[in-house]
Amino acid sequence: MQKWKKIIIVVVLALFLIGTGIRGFTEDYSPLENFQQVLYLIKTYHVEDISIKNLVTGAINGMVEELDPYSSYMLPDEYNEMQTEFEGHFGGIGIVITVRNKELTIISPIKGTPGDKAGLKAGDIILAVNGDLTSEMSQNKAVDMMRGEPGTSVTLTIKREDNEESFDVEIIRADIQVPYVEWEMKTDDIGYIAISEFVQDVGAKVEEGLQSLQEQGARAVVLDLRNDPGGLLDEAIRVASNFIDEGVVVSIKQREGENRVFETDQNIQAVDLPMVVLVNGGSASASEIVSGAIKDYNRGKLIGTKTFGKGTVQTVIPLNDGSALRLTTARYYTPSGSFIHEKGINPDIEIEYDEEQDGDNQLEKAVTYLETQLQIERNGLNKAAGE
Repeated sequence: MQKWKKIIIVVVLALFLIGTGIRGFTEDYSPLENFQQVLYLIKTYHVEDISIKNLVTGAINGMVEELDPYSSYMLPDEYNEMQTEFEGHFGGIGIVITVRNKELTIISPIKGTPGDKAGLKAGDIILAVNGDLTSEMSQNKAVDMMRGEPGTSVTLTIKREDNEESFDVEIIRADIQVPYVEWEMKTDDIGYIAISEFVQDVGAKVEEGLQSLQEQGARAVVLDLRNDPGGLLDEAIRVASNFIDEGVVVSIKQREGENRVFETDQNIQAVDLPMVVLVNGGSASASEIVSGAIKDYNRGKLIGTKTFGKGTVQTVIPLNDGSALRLTTARYYTPSGSFIHEKGINPDIEIEYDEEQDGDNQLEKAVTYLETQLQIERNGLNKAAGE
């Protein structure tokens, strides 16, 4: 028994003293006595012998799940998977998920992936994966179950807002390779840039795309952030800097201390083209940072539907054993000081996506709006020249 008491003490101390940023024990830690007792009782009397490692992992998961839907503890293989995903290459169905109102919710399907082709939508609730209820599993576990070898199948049970009954969707996994930034000319005058996720170097890719479009004659641009779940804060700053010459892009506030203000990256030359940002319920996090800044500065028009509403910042902290803690460390605010968490950003021109119509009616609306702006600009120049 003395041996186990020593082990328990070591485990408890490890849980609360790992790292260098922990402040002193200024709070009442007497509940740890219960933790010590429960750990001892499980290890001594449970019908199955469970390792200390598994018990501690379970304790960490339970602790983190008490925080918020976006914080999570990742085992080494889960952390490696996350890093692989940010490299744009993984086996799965191609959807981004979160927990909202204690339900596993799709933020967005990634364009062109099996999840997108199967008709999954932003806002869909995943009730079960292969028959296992998601209410009884962590978000990381759900992600792990949906990932897998290309060619294998996974069945999701979906609840959709406009459907009374849930339904099953069988999806064949594929090798997901995400083209994070794509661009093309939509008309002789209007360029188009779509960002699927804010990963490393996206800001530089947008800069490259804008230069290419201008060389092709673009005099206005559509920035498509629909179904973009977000990503890296630094890349959100760089993307916004391509369109906003100077000023605050976003400010973040941690639990203690003053706001940290992030201004435009002066190494990026902003373009001064008329622009539209396409948004919808799958536009979240970094997408909302960019679209919020564009709207607050009246730099362009937002067209589409209300954004997702994720106004918090997560920091990924690697741990010594290869695992990692994804921890919500701050709230972010748009340049005007708006906190959009669980509220979203309303577009300037609201238009629902019409699935029955051939083509993309939201994109068509953006192009029509910009063509009108360019015509007004031409008329003004002609009038000035005539005078």
